[in-house]
Amino acid sequence: MSKTSLMKLVQRALLLSVMLMTAGVATAQNKATKKADDVFADGGYMEAARLYQASVPQVKDLDEKGRIFFQIGECNRLSTNSTGSLEWYEKSITAQYYSTNPEVYFNYATALQDVGRWEDAIAQYNKYTGRGGEKSKAASRIKACEEAAEKKAGKTRLIVENMTELNTAFFDYALAYSSKKSDEIIISSSRQASTGPKEDPKTGESFMDLFFAERDKKGKWSTPQPLNNTVNTPSNEGVVCFDKDFGTMYYTFCEYNKEDRMACDILTAKRQGNNYTAPEALKLIDREADDSSMVGHPCLSPDDKFLVFASDMPGGRGGKDLWYVTYDKKNDSWSTPKNLGTPVNTSGDEMFPWISDDGHLFFASNGHAGLGGLDIFKAEKTGDMTFAAPANMGYPINSSSDDFAMSLEKGNKASDFSGFFTSNRPGGKGKDDIYYFTMPPLEFTLVGTAYDQETGTPLAGCKVLVKGSDGSDYSLTTDGNGGFSLDKTKVLPGVNYTVDVQKDKYIGTGDKFSTVGLKESTNFAREYFLLPIIQEREYKMPLVLYPYDQTVLLVNDTVNSADSLLYLFNLMIQNPTFVIELNAHTDARGADDYNQRLSQGRAETCVNYLISKGIDPARLKAVGKGEREPRKLLTAQGPFPANTVLTEAYISKLPPSQQESAHQLNRRTVFKILATDFVPKK
Repeated sequence: MSKTSLMKLVQRALLLSVMLMTAGVATAQNKATKKADDVFADGGYMEAARLYQASVPQVKDLDEKGRIFFQIGECNRLSTNSTGSLEWYEKSITAQYYSTNPEVYFNYATALQDVGRWEDAIAQYNKYTGRGGEKSKAASRIKACEEAAEKKAGKTRLIVENMTELNTAFFDYALAYSSKKSDEIIISSSRQASTGPKEDPKTGESFMDLFFAERDKKGKWSTPQPLNNTVNTPSNEGVVCFDKDFGTMYYTFCEYNKEDRMACDILTAKRQGNNYTAPEALKLIDREADDSSMVGHPCLSPDDKFLVFASDMPGGRGGKDLWYVTYDKKNDSWSTPKNLGTPVNTSGDEMFPWISDDGHLFFASNGHAGLGGLDIFKAEKTGDMTFAAPANMGYPINSSSDDFAMSLEKGNKASDFSGFFTSNRPGGKGKDDIYYFTMPPLEFTLVGTAYDQETGTPLAGCKVLVKGSDGSDYSLTTDGNGGFSLDKTKVLPGVNYTVDVQKDKYIGTGDKFSTVGLKESTNFAREYFLLPIIQEREYKMPLVLYPYDQTVLLVNDTVNSADSLLYLFNLMIQNPTFVIELNAHTDARGADDYNQRLSQGRAETCVNYLISKGIDPARLKAVGKGEREPRKLLTAQGPFPANTVLTEAYISKLPPSQQESAHQLNRRTVFKILATDFVPKK
């Protein structure tokens, strides 16, 4: 055999050996997940998810762990459990899997979009394109999110439920409290128990009557029963309110006499035990002069000083307007009606007023811009019977149907905002139904886990400090599984939080999270990866670049090396006892002394930047390494296997297409930890 043939045989054997070694590493890394991958490929997503989850403790490599988290997210999303997928995509992103596969942002966004979190989805699609993802693909999804958000009229925490125990197949509307304890209500209804055998020619059903119901200690309402016959008549009664002592009831009465439909007026009746006295007319209009204008829908201010009502009497802006009268206690009389005017009234109809304890006005209108039909609006109080521009209550209180007669619930400590309204929206029990809405309080929790970044094993005994912008301060210790948590009583709405995770002989880490502006309850799931401290070891950091033949930081439209140095700045802030040596390396091309001077200048530039940000100069040392220390790869990098030393001799033997990549790996800015016992100045 010739010498040349022998050399080729040896080279082929060496190449085969390297390939087998690489395959062996891949097999070791994938052994725990191979079955899960196979099941996933066959479409068995939930079984694959269980297998992936079972494999997590066996996988030490951080990149592989990030892939597994991503695959579990995929399993949930593809089995239509988008909500369940969110946690796993978040874990994958925390493990920086986006560096390997930016699709994690796209698929995370898709899951957010599926559960109706359109704004969050848009943010993730933008991150996807920022990592080099396909812009056209993301753009179409972003547009879909924006359109969905507009159609739904915004996100909401409100829960709306039909009060089936009060509603019938007929008209049931305008619930009002009738007792100080808020355990009795009165509603208006055309149900079969209404007084009189005749039908209202306007509705084709029985005339409206007033019905009362009581709530037991378990919160259940009784079946509504008609009020006594001093109030209910064969004509229409509806829409009641009470004075603050619940001794006097005001309600709408629309008389029907044979074929004549008479004007509506507001009547009052005194309460006597469970019954009411004979009613009297409030006489807000001189019926000798005006026998056709409608007056109804009474609502008292919390202090009983003002009575607001709806009417089409002359002098309004058009349709039915909201008017008010003022009570003169001395003369026991009501003033001449005054129109509420702008910005409340429009050329359309404004009806069903209700005033909250803090003086804000709620009413229904088809004249203000809404979702369709009557919508409910809120106008905040600016003075005595003056209000700010009304705001639409939005979805899901309002719909494309008629929504009206809103009132707030009293005494519900489990909700930030709750009450009642009436709607004829599809899916109801009758013609008009009473609905209950509630806004559960926002609840936030924090669940974190600390890991050794190199081994992937959980780290017990880490000291965790969580600080809130509200002054809260919590000291925690990770358990045997590396975990820690804060419950909903400690993670509060409207607060910015910082998390600092420390452990002896490790580089501390942390992050920030915020509940400011969040409109949904959230469990913040976080993972923290701590690097063991090995003095004189070279630690990599985000890429810092410099213009050719210069020592200044490269900052342009695509690169911001100053931002890259913020990684080291934050690390030194989180680890105030560290003393750092910052090293700049060049590749082997060029003269040795030139490369040395260039690298020293670049190292000093980085150190000066950190000093300008407030780091004590005594904690920093700049050392240019020139080309003296070629990089040793701790893990495989592209075509270069782990433990490769990128010497000039090694690079010169590479194919030309790989040489520039190898030189780039040598051109690096890194740091070493010289000491961990620095005493910060007070």
